[in-house]
Amino acid sequence: MAADRGRSRFFGDPSYDPRVEEGGSCLHLLWMRRGLLVAMAVAAGVCVGGAAGDAAAVGVRAQRVAPSGPCGLRLPPPVRGETAFRVPAGGRAARRVLAGRLALCTLYRRDGSRFARLYSDAHLHVLGVAFYRPSGVLESATDASYAATPGSEKGSDVKCGSSSQASIGKTYWQMTRKWWIGATAPGMNRDKVVQAVRNAQSEWTNNVNWCGIKDQANPPAHYEGKTSRPAKHDGYSTVDWGSLEKDQNCSEALACTFIACDEKGNPVETDIRFSTAVKWSTTGASGTYDIQSIAAHEIGHVLQFDHVTNSSKDDHTVLMWPYMDSADTSGRKLGRGDALENNSHY
Repeated sequence: MAADRGRSRFFGDPSYDPRVEEGGSCLHLLWMRRGLLVAMAVAAGVCVGGAAGDAAAVGVRAQRVAPSGPCGLRLPPPVRGETAFRVPAGGRAARRVLAGRLALCTLYRRDGSRFARLYSDAHLHVLGVAFYRPSGVLESATDASYAATPGSEKGSDVKCGSSSQASIGKTYWQMTRKWWIGATAPGMNRDKVVQAVRNAQSEWTNNVNWCGIKDQANPPAHYEGKTSRPAKHDGYSTVDWGSLEKDQNCSEALACTFIACDEKGNPVETDIRFSTAVKWSTTGASGTYDIQSIAAHEIGHVLQFDHVTNSSKDDHTVLMWPYMDSADTSGRKLGRGDALENNSHY
C-alpha cells in the first residue's frame, strides 16, 4: 500500500479527518454570501454539531433552492431504490464546514449511532452519500462525477503524479462481480459504447497506468452482456444511460455509481448511470465527454475507491478526482494513486 494511504485525501478513510486540518474559511465565506436563508437555517438548529464519515461523487450542475431538509439541503425524493436522506425519527442532523470548500452533513439515529452522511461542494453538488446499519457497517453508498466549473476547480488531468488514494468502505469485492450493459448513449453506435465501457473495466483488471507500475491486481469481474434492465437497486449490476434529473444523490451529475452491501459491509451490487443530458463520444471530440475515461472513474467507485480532492497535492492527476473536462481522454489510464490502491486491495 502507498506510504500516504493513512492520509487519504478524501472522506473514504474513517481514520483520516480531511478538510478539518486545513480549515474551512473559504467555504464558510461562500455560504455566508449565499444569503440570509442559510444563516437562518443554521441559527434555527436545522444542522448542528460536528461529524465524520466517508464517501464520493461526480456531476454537471446542482440545483440551488431554498433550504428545507437536513443541514439546509433540499434533495429530490429517491427514484431508483435508494434510501431517503432524512433524519430518522427522534434523531438529529449535524452540519460541518470543511476545508477544500466542502461541507459534511451527518444524520444520527435516536440512540446516537450514525445513520447517513453526505458530502457536498461549493456548487451544492452532492459528491457522495452513504448509509450505515445500526452496527456501524456500511449499507449502501452513492458517488458521482461532475463537469469541472471554469475558474472554480480543475478538471482531471490523469498522469503519473499524486499517490493519493481513499476507500469508500472497509471491505472490497471478494466474489466475482457479474455486470451487464443496458441502454447506451443516444445517437451513438451501441457496440462502440459497449467496447469503451469494457475498455474502462480493463484499465482496472490489468492495472493500465501512466507510471508503468507493474500489474499485481485482479479485481473479480465478468461482463455478462447486454440487457434491457435499467440501472437500479434490483440485485443486478447494470451500466446504462438515462436521466439523472432530480436524482436524490446525483442530480445533474455526468455519471453516478450506486453500491449495495451485505450485512458485513461487502459490496454485492453496483449500478452505474451515465447522464443523457450531456454529449458523449469515444473519440475525445470537442464538447463531448469521453466514455472510457468517465466509465473508468465510476468503475473505481464500483471497486470501493473513493474520491481524492486535495488540489494542493495535485490530486487532479488521479483518476478518482471528481471533476472532469470535456474532450479529456487522460482517464484512459490510471494515475499513480489509482494503480497503487488497485494493487493493494486486489
